[in-house]
Amino acid sequence: MDEVKKLEQARKSLPHVLNDTAPLERDDYFKIGLFIQTYCFADLEARRIINLLEQIQSGKPASYALKLNDKDTIAHLKRHAAECVWNKDISEGLGNAAEILDMHRTIRHMFAHWSGRRIPAHDAYIFFTANFAGQKIPDGTPKFEEHEEANMQYALMPIPNLEQELEKLKGHVQYMTNIGRQLEAKVSDIAEQFREDRNQGKF
Repeated sequence: MDEVKKLEQARKSLPHVLNDTAPLERDDYFKIGLFIQTYCFADLEARRIINLLEQIQSGKPASYALKLNDKDTIAHLKRHAAECVWNKDISEGLGNAAEILDMHRTIRHMFAHWSGRRIPAHDAYIFFTANFAGQKIPDGTPKFEEHEEANMQYALMPIPNLEQELEKLKGHVQYMTNIGRQLEAKVSDIAEQFREDRNQGKF
């Protein structure tokens, strides 16, 4: 049975969409909290990397990434990754990391701001929000009904998916941490070499 069908069965098993759900378990809170903090650290590393790449491009220390919102941080990371003509591997690696962050941003938002519950007898979470202002259901989330006067939204997620997505995110965070440290240690030398190469018409 495919994943969407399993989620549909889980949803239909609830006589009442909210009242018949079960609380999250201790391990759920741990994994959800770990996902949120892992994403927060990824955002921190992204901002450090953006400032370092800007310094390499301009030759001057930069701090503008500190003022970006989450969505803009990802956009700027993508742009700077594409401009890393001086190192193709870093360009591709940071581009992939930015795509992973973009994919996980709405999931992190849902974990941080929506109320999570379990669907009894099914391997699925259900997250609720009654605050529609600025809320977005993550892309690809199955919806099985539409109510014209609904007073809440919900999103379903298979429980195994949380651990899978967390491992993906952790891998990219470690990559970004390594790149951030390497760039910070050599940013002045890289910037000087890039300036010389650009003056010689290599880029």
